[in-house]
Amino acid sequence: MSEKVEVLKTKEMQELEAKMTMLIQTGRIDNLIDLMAVISDNIEMTTQPMVEKMIGTIDNLATAGFITENAVRYAKRETAKSQTPSLFGMLKLLKDEDTRKGLSFMLHLTKGIGKQL
Repeated sequence: MSEKVEVLKTKEMQELEAKMTMLIQTGRIDNLIDLMAVISDNIEMTTQPMVEKMIGTIDNLATAGFITENAVRYAKRETAKSQTPSLFGMLKLLKDEDTRKGLSFMLHLTKGIGKQL
């Protein structure tokens, strides 16, 4: 009563079988299984606050990049308008409130970096 069932393999199935055979013979299939387990564990452990914190961090990085890009564009545009300022011209720039805010920020930034070194 035993009937023999024959499965016709398509070209794609034969290619997949060859690739899976190579993965099994080289032991790489174990690495893929371990990787899937790690990904699965991370998905299970991820909480809503963790996701929100990661999104906030990415948003902050994007904002910092946007601000930096705008500042560089502004600086290039202003520098192209005139020649390199003299010492008194540099002091004149210090009268500008935005210049002082930027310098204050940069000094606080370098101070914060120095504290962490």
